[in-house]
Amino acid sequence: MFNLTGEVLVWDFETTVKDVNGKTDNSPFNKDNRCVGVWWCMISNGIVGPVHRLVWNHNEKPQPDGRDAFQKDLDQADLIVAHNAKFDTIWALELGFKITSSIWCTMIGEFVFARAQQVSLSLENTAIRRGVTHKKADLVSDMFKQGIGFEAMPYDIVDEYAEADVISCAEIFLAQVDELEEDSGLRPVIELMNEMLEFLVEIERNGINIDIAALDKVEAEFIAERDELIKRLTEIARYVLGDTPFNLNSGQDQTKIVYSREVTDRKLHAQLFNIGVGVNGKPLPTPRYGNTKHNACVRASTQVIKKTIAECCPTCNGSGRQYKLTKKGEPYKNQPRCKTCGGDGAVYTSTGQTAGLKLIPLNPSYASINGFKVDKVTNKLLINQARSKGNDLAVEYLEKTSRLNAVNTYLNSFVAGIKTWVREDGILHANFNQTVARTGRLSSSNPNFQNIPKSQKFPVRACIVSRFGNSHQIMEADFSGLEFRVAGELSRDPQIIDDIMSGKDVHKQTAMIINQCEESEVTKDMRQAGKAYTFAPLYGGLGMSEPEHVQEYFKTYFTIYAGLKDWHRQLMDGVLKDGIVRTPSGREFLFPNAKRLGNGRITNATAVVNYPVQSFATGDCVPIACIRALKYFREHNLKSKLILTVHDSIVVDLLSEEKDKVVAGLQWAMEGVKDDLQRRFNYTPSLPLDIEIEAGKNWMEMQEIV
Repeated sequence: MFNLTGEVLVWDFETTVKDVNGKTDNSPFNKDNRCVGVWWCMISNGIVGPVHRLVWNHNEKPQPDGRDAFQKDLDQADLIVAHNAKFDTIWALELGFKITSSIWCTMIGEFVFARAQQVSLSLENTAIRRGVTHKKADLVSDMFKQGIGFEAMPYDIVDEYAEADVISCAEIFLAQVDELEEDSGLRPVIELMNEMLEFLVEIERNGINIDIAALDKVEAEFIAERDELIKRLTEIARYVLGDTPFNLNSGQDQTKIVYSREVTDRKLHAQLFNIGVGVNGKPLPTPRYGNTKHNACVRASTQVIKKTIAECCPTCNGSGRQYKLTKKGEPYKNQPRCKTCGGDGAVYTSTGQTAGLKLIPLNPSYASINGFKVDKVTNKLLINQARSKGNDLAVEYLEKTSRLNAVNTYLNSFVAGIKTWVREDGILHANFNQTVARTGRLSSSNPNFQNIPKSQKFPVRACIVSRFGNSHQIMEADFSGLEFRVAGELSRDPQIIDDIMSGKDVHKQTAMIINQCEESEVTKDMRQAGKAYTFAPLYGGLGMSEPEHVQEYFKTYFTIYAGLKDWHRQLMDGVLKDGIVRTPSGREFLFPNAKRLGNGRITNATAVVNYPVQSFATGDCVPIACIRALKYFREHNLKSKLILTVHDSIVVDLLSEEKDKVVAGLQWAMEGVKDDLQRRFNYTPSLPLDIEIEAGKNWMEMQEIV
């Protein structure tokens, strides 16, 4: 238990800020950043003491202050408190301060108290919501917009701003303590997340070693693939449109290519298909039309397009401009567009033949402001439609479009993201966020490692290598089927329990169904891809965009796992009655104003059945494993580095001579989660946790060792 009533130190670090490709970088790992100073106060017996400050890098303070006074108070503190405490803690450690106390982040506290409701977690808005002292940040914000950092702002403004931050944070902390005294049910979760904060500090400071040469090679391969995809997609589009101009990045033109239609009245189209945003800021609900009305709406706001043949415009002779002279007989500087061709330089004549791939928007969910969708989900439906019609060209176009979107994501999010944020020493210090995903699951940024494909064929993973040299490895320990096990744990579904206790590989079973193959034909990547289909029904997925045999799998899923279906119904009935879902850890999720729908489900049904499984699995069990792993590494003075956690795994930069110790430590940390569940939450799990451990020369080429 955290000591909330002892000597509490509340701190706030102010730093310089740099711009990195248009993004803010206030990290201590940017060699050009400096800590302007630290402001802090002590809370004793519930009373907030005076604010102290030490200033080290401010233009008006050429002589930096000492450091001893701050370290002395750190040594005396039973607890350290801050808002967004991970940021301040990393700075403190990078500056060489010693921290022996537990850390309490008031932002984490507010996140848990919000119970999955959307509230601003900023210090200013939290202070306003709590009714405590709050800073007036307008002047500081205006200076930031002008490019003036804390080091260059007038010192009295910086001092006033930082002092108010400390007082606000101290009063928020005391308000949280009061709230926990009235209802302590959320305290175990808040303490767990604050302990997890220390693990995140560890992995962010350790960072990830990047093989830049390998990354350059991956980038070149992706660019080459992207160019080939664009070339082929362009060929197909030209073939089905004739000479009609198009842009593959245009939603309007994609509607022409895929659906053979164009919008004739955008306002009417939006009205008929309820496209737009409501007064609550959320997308308007999709209308429910029968086939007859839906088809009538399609015909009313769009029209079929025809292939065209282009001919040189006879008026402008292909220039696209109408040649005109001023009264002085001089040509206009900017010649007006040709009225005949609209500036294209060509006149397009219809051939009378329907253009495009001739696919059909089957219901209102396909509609978009530009016509009809070609997004990831809709593309799956369209591919199934094209296959059923034997339209191989449409299948090729859509599959290549999906792949192009993926490649662009890989280039922009992962390759460019890594190159932007890797430091000069080749180490990438990604940022991990605990208060973004409502379930408590981690997210990450700069770049987003939580979305990196898990396939062992994804080449970006090969760029993550050991900092210790070629003879050393990257190791990953992964919970096996964690969310499926948690679903069985919470629902007590007898079939899930039997599958787990008998050692059935449910992901391999799923892969066999999805790929329509024998067990011996299931590859590791097929099994990995099958996990999404194992988990989808757990979270309310219906498989509507999948092929018929996969849709049938979704239909029979809840026949096999009837206990899970009953539990889902109990969750929804409970929300209708009480408006809340609770997990064994005490974490709570509010669903106010829930209503029963005509199909028997309720509003926000997917979240209602998703949140308890995902939060208990990756918001509670995985953090416990991470905390235990950090404890083991410290107690055994391991030189190997904890560097990542991705959903349900822990990744280590492994010093080869420590391999046996690290394997033993990861097993102890992850398999012992059940002991911590009992200690922390008085919850005894009935199902065992299983783990897999792999190691290899990089994060892609790995071999199973446990």
